[in-house]
Amino acid sequence: MSDAQAPTRKRAPRKTQFNLADRERLRAALRNYMQENRIGVPALQLRIADATDRSPELLPLKTLQRFLADCGRTNDAFLQPCFQFAQTLPPAAKTDDFARELGGFFGVTTVDSAGAPQDGPVRLAGRYRVSAERRERKLRVFGSDDIEFTLGYSTCVIEGHEGARFAFREEVFNPGMVDPVPKIGIRHCLEGALLFFDPLVFVVAKNLLTRLPRAYWLREFEGGRLAGYGMEAAFLHELDAPRPYSHPVDFSFDRVDVETGT
Repeated sequence: MSDAQAPTRKRAPRKTQFNLADRERLRAALRNYMQENRIGVPALQLRIADATDRSPELLPLKTLQRFLADCGRTNDAFLQPCFQFAQTLPPAAKTDDFARELGGFFGVTTVDSAGAPQDGPVRLAGRYRVSAERRERKLRVFGSDDIEFTLGYSTCVIEGHEGARFAFREEVFNPGMVDPVPKIGIRHCLEGALLFFDPLVFVVAKNLLTRLPRAYWLREFEGGRLAGYGMEAAFLHELDAPRPYSHPVDFSFDRVDVETGT
Protein backbone atom coordinates (compact mmCIF):
# COMPACT_ATOMS: atom_id res chain seq x y z
CA MET A 1 0.00 0.00 0.00
CA SER A 2 1.38 3.37 -1.02
CA ASP A 3 1.63 6.33 1.30
CA ALA A 4 -1.18 7.95 -0.62
CA GLN A 5 -3.43 4.97 0.04
CA ALA A 6 -2.46 4.51 3.69
CA PRO A 7 -5.34 5.23 6.08
CA THR A 8 -4.97 8.37 8.12
CA ARG A 9 -5.19 8.13 11.89
CA LYS A 10 -7.56 10.56 13.50
CA ARG A 11 -6.12 12.30 16.52
CA ALA A 12 -8.16 13.43 19.47
CA PRO A 13 -8.56 17.21 19.75
CA ARG A 14 -5.60 18.68 21.59
CA LYS A 15 -6.39 20.37 24.88
CA THR A 16 -4.97 23.88 24.94
CA GLN A 17 -6.63 25.51 27.94
CA PHE A 18 -6.69 24.37 31.57
CA ASN A 19 -9.00 25.75 34.23
CA LEU A 20 -8.45 25.33 37.96
CA ALA A 21 -10.12 21.92 38.17
CA ASP A 22 -8.14 20.68 35.15
CA ARG A 23 -4.91 21.75 36.81
CA GLU A 24 -5.82 20.06 40.09
CA ARG A 25 -6.62 16.79 38.31
CA LEU A 26 -3.43 16.92 36.26
CA ARG A 27 -1.29 17.75 39.27
CA ALA A 28 -2.89 14.93 41.27
CA ALA A 29 -2.36 12.43 38.42
CA LEU A 30 1.34 13.31 38.06
CA ARG A 31 1.98 13.25 41.80
CA ASN A 32 0.21 9.90 42.08
CA TYR A 33 2.31 8.53 39.19
CA MET A 34 5.50 9.67 40.91
CA GLN A 35 4.45 8.06 44.18
CA GLU A 36 3.45 4.75 42.60
CA ASN A 37 6.67 4.54 40.55
CA ARG A 38 8.88 5.96 43.31
CA ILE A 39 10.51 8.57 41.10
CA GLY A 40 11.38 12.22 41.53
CA VAL A 41 10.61 15.24 39.40
CA PRO A 42 13.76 14.91 37.20
CA ALA A 43 12.76 11.36 36.23
CA LEU A 44 9.19 12.50 35.60
CA GLN A 45 10.49 15.28 33.33
CA LEU A 46 12.40 12.74 31.21
CA ARG A 47 9.42 10.38 30.97
CA ILE A 48 7.07 13.18 29.86
CA ALA A 49 9.62 14.31 27.25
CA ASP A 50 10.09 10.76 25.95
CA ALA A 51 6.35 10.00 25.82
CA THR A 52 5.55 13.21 23.96
CA ASP A 53 8.61 13.15 21.67
CA ARG A 54 10.03 16.38 23.03
CA SER A 55 13.41 17.50 24.18
CA PRO A 56 13.69 17.76 27.99
CA GLU A 57 14.94 21.30 27.43
CA LEU A 58 11.42 22.22 26.31
CA LEU A 59 10.11 21.08 29.70
CA PRO A 60 12.05 23.17 32.23
CA LEU A 61 12.59 21.23 35.43
CA LYS A 62 11.98 24.25 37.68
CA THR A 63 8.67 24.97 35.96
CA LEU A 64 7.55 21.38 36.47
CA GLN A 65 8.60 21.52 40.13
CA ARG A 66 6.63 24.72 40.67
CA PHE A 67 3.54 23.24 39.04
CA LEU A 68 3.66 20.10 41.17
CA ALA A 69 4.14 22.23 44.29
CA ASP A 70 1.28 24.55 43.21
CA CYS A 71 3.52 27.62 43.31
CA GLY A 72 2.32 30.40 41.04
CA ARG A 73 0.41 29.85 37.81
CA THR A 74 1.93 27.70 35.06
CA ASN A 75 1.06 28.71 31.50
CA ASP A 76 -1.20 26.49 29.42
CA ALA A 77 1.44 25.78 26.76
CA PHE A 78 3.69 24.05 29.30
CA LEU A 79 0.81 21.92 30.59
CA GLN A 80 -0.09 20.51 27.17
CA PRO A 81 2.66 17.82 27.05
CA CYS A 82 2.03 17.05 30.74
CA PHE A 83 -1.64 16.48 29.98
CA GLN A 84 -0.75 14.40 26.92
CA PHE A 85 1.45 12.20 29.11
CA ALA A 86 -1.24 11.91 31.81
CA GLN A 87 -3.70 10.68 29.18
CA THR A 88 -1.52 7.57 28.71
CA LEU A 89 -1.78 6.63 32.39
CA PRO A 90 -4.39 4.16 33.71
CA PRO A 91 -7.66 6.05 34.17
CA ALA A 92 -8.76 6.85 37.70
CA ALA A 93 -12.26 6.04 38.87
CA LYS A 94 -14.78 8.58 37.60
CA THR A 95 -16.83 10.59 40.05
CA ASP A 96 -20.12 9.36 38.58
CA ASP A 97 -19.00 5.73 38.95
CA PHE A 98 -17.93 6.38 42.54
CA ALA A 99 -21.35 7.85 43.38
CA ARG A 100 -23.05 4.81 41.89
CA GLU A 101 -20.80 2.34 43.71
CA LEU A 102 -21.09 4.18 47.02
CA GLY A 103 -24.85 4.27 46.70
CA GLY A 104 -24.87 0.53 46.05
CA PHE A 105 -22.64 -0.10 49.06
CA PHE A 106 -25.12 1.68 51.35
CA GLY A 107 -28.11 0.12 49.63
CA VAL A 108 -29.40 3.48 48.41
CA THR A 109 -32.01 2.76 45.76
CA THR A 110 -33.72 4.93 43.19
CA VAL A 111 -37.17 3.43 43.86
CA ASP A 112 -39.40 3.49 46.92
CA SER A 113 -40.75 0.50 48.85
CA ALA A 114 -43.56 0.13 46.33
CA GLY A 115 -41.16 0.03 43.40
CA ALA A 116 -42.10 3.47 42.11
CA PRO A 117 -39.31 5.81 40.91
CA GLN A 118 -37.94 7.99 43.71
CA ASP A 119 -37.95 11.29 41.83
CA GLY A 120 -38.08 13.69 44.78
CA PRO A 121 -34.36 13.99 45.55
CA VAL A 122 -33.58 14.89 41.92
CA ARG A 123 -34.46 18.44 42.92
CA LEU A 124 -31.15 18.54 44.84
CA ALA A 125 -29.20 18.74 41.58
CA GLY A 126 -27.91 22.20 40.73
CA ARG A 127 -25.33 24.83 41.51
CA TYR A 128 -24.83 26.17 45.04
CA ARG A 129 -23.02 28.96 46.83
CA VAL A 130 -21.55 27.67 50.10
CA SER A 131 -21.19 29.93 53.15
CA ALA A 132 -19.79 29.21 56.60
CA GLU A 133 -20.75 30.51 60.00
CA ARG A 134 -18.32 33.15 61.19
CA ARG A 135 -15.94 31.81 63.80
CA GLU A 136 -16.37 34.82 66.06
CA ARG A 137 -19.96 34.34 67.05
CA LYS A 138 -22.17 35.48 69.86
CA LEU A 139 -23.49 33.06 72.44
CA ARG A 140 -26.83 31.71 71.30
CA VAL A 141 -29.56 29.77 73.00
CA PHE A 142 -28.90 26.02 73.03
CA GLY A 143 -30.75 24.22 70.26
CA SER A 144 -31.47 27.35 68.25
CA ASP A 145 -31.18 27.12 64.45
CA ASP A 146 -30.83 30.89 64.09
CA ILE A 147 -27.36 30.93 62.53
CA GLU A 148 -26.01 33.60 60.22
CA PHE A 149 -24.00 32.18 57.33
CA THR A 150 -22.18 35.25 56.05
CA LEU A 151 -18.64 34.03 55.33
CA GLY A 152 -18.09 33.02 51.69
CA TYR A 153 -16.41 29.62 51.42
CA SER A 154 -16.93 27.81 48.11
CA THR A 155 -19.13 27.02 45.14
CA CYS A 156 -20.33 23.53 44.28
CA VAL A 157 -22.24 21.62 41.63
CA ILE A 158 -24.46 18.61 42.33
CA GLU A 159 -25.17 16.51 39.25
CA GLY A 160 -27.27 13.40 38.72
CA HIS A 161 -30.63 12.05 37.69
CA GLU A 162 -30.77 8.73 39.51
CA GLY A 163 -32.89 9.93 42.42
CA ALA A 164 -30.80 9.33 45.52
CA ARG A 165 -27.14 9.54 44.48
CA PHE A 166 -25.28 12.35 42.79
CA ALA A 167 -21.82 13.42 41.70
CA PHE A 168 -20.49 16.28 43.85
CA ARG A 169 -17.88 18.86 42.77
CA GLU A 170 -16.69 21.76 44.90
CA GLU A 171 -14.25 24.65 44.39
CA VAL A 172 -13.12 26.15 47.70
CA PHE A 173 -11.92 29.74 47.34
CA ASN A 174 -11.57 30.47 51.05
CA PRO A 175 -10.07 27.30 52.62
CA GLY A 176 -8.77 29.18 55.65
CA MET A 177 -12.21 30.72 56.29
CA VAL A 178 -10.68 34.15 56.74
CA ASP A 179 -12.62 37.37 56.92
CA PRO A 180 -12.71 39.28 54.65
CA VAL A 181 -12.62 36.68 51.88
CA PRO A 182 -9.33 37.00 49.93
CA LYS A 183 -9.67 38.10 46.31
CA ILE A 184 -6.76 35.89 45.26
CA GLY A 185 -5.09 32.93 46.91
CA ILE A 186 -4.99 29.15 47.15
CA ARG A 187 -8.03 27.28 45.88
CA HIS A 188 -8.95 23.65 46.48
CA CYS A 189 -11.00 21.43 44.18
CA LEU A 190 -12.89 18.42 45.52
CA GLU A 191 -14.86 15.67 43.84
CA GLY A 192 -17.04 13.00 45.39
CA ALA A 193 -20.57 11.74 45.88
CA LEU A 194 -23.78 12.90 47.51
CA LEU A 195 -26.25 10.36 48.90
CA PHE A 196 -29.81 11.02 50.09
CA PHE A 197 -30.93 9.08 53.19
CA ASP A 198 -34.16 11.04 53.74
CA PRO A 199 -33.86 13.41 55.53
CA LEU A 200 -30.03 13.17 55.70
CA VAL A 201 -28.01 14.54 52.80
CA PHE A 202 -24.54 13.01 53.09
CA VAL A 203 -21.50 14.10 51.06
CA VAL A 204 -18.05 12.53 50.93
CA ALA A 205 -15.42 14.07 48.67
CA LYS A 206 -11.71 13.94 47.93
CA ASN A 207 -9.33 16.87 47.71
CA LEU A 208 -7.84 16.43 44.22
CA LEU A 209 -4.43 17.66 45.33
CA THR A 210 -3.95 16.12 48.78
CA ARG A 211 -6.29 13.13 48.21
CA LEU A 212 -7.60 13.63 51.75
CA PRO A 213 -11.32 13.24 52.55
CA ARG A 214 -13.98 15.79 53.41
CA ALA A 215 -17.57 15.11 54.50
CA TYR A 216 -20.81 17.05 54.98
CA TRP A 217 -23.87 16.06 57.04
CA LEU A 218 -26.76 18.19 55.74
CA ARG A 219 -30.52 18.40 55.57
CA GLU A 220 -32.89 20.28 53.30
CA PHE A 221 -34.67 23.45 54.41
CA GLU A 222 -37.26 25.76 52.92
CA GLY A 223 -36.31 27.32 49.61
CA GLY A 224 -34.05 24.45 48.57
CA ARG A 225 -31.31 25.43 51.03
CA LEU A 226 -29.09 22.71 52.47
CA ALA A 227 -27.44 23.24 55.85
CA GLY A 228 -25.51 21.27 58.41
CA TYR A 229 -21.99 20.35 59.46
CA GLY A 230 -18.81 19.80 57.48
CA MET A 231 -15.36 18.58 58.46
CA GLU A 232 -12.22 17.28 56.76
CA ALA A 233 -8.95 15.47 57.36
CA ALA A 234 -6.14 17.69 58.61
CA PHE A 235 -2.47 17.66 57.67
CA LEU A 236 -0.42 16.16 60.47
CA HIS A 237 2.67 18.24 59.82
CA GLU A 238 2.66 19.49 63.40
CA LEU A 239 3.63 17.03 66.11
CA ASP A 240 1.35 18.70 68.63
CA ALA A 241 -1.78 18.38 66.46
CA PRO A 242 -4.54 17.23 68.86
CA ARG A 243 -6.53 15.29 66.24
CA PRO A 244 -6.24 14.24 62.57
CA TYR A 245 -9.39 16.11 61.53
CA SER A 246 -10.84 19.61 61.64
CA HIS A 247 -13.50 20.85 64.05
CA PRO A 248 -17.06 20.62 62.64
CA VAL A 249 -18.18 23.86 60.99
CA ASP A 250 -21.72 25.02 60.19
CA PHE A 251 -22.29 25.42 56.45
CA SER A 252 -25.16 26.61 54.29
CA PHE A 253 -25.65 25.62 50.63
CA ASP A 254 -27.79 28.20 48.85
CA ARG A 255 -28.97 27.45 45.34
CA VAL A 256 -27.67 29.67 42.53
CA ASP A 257 -29.85 30.55 39.57
CA VAL A 258 -27.84 29.49 36.50
CA GLU A 259 -29.30 32.23 34.29
CA THR A 260 -28.92 35.15 36.68
CA GLY A 261 -25.96 33.86 38.74
CA THR A 262 -27.73 34.76 42.00
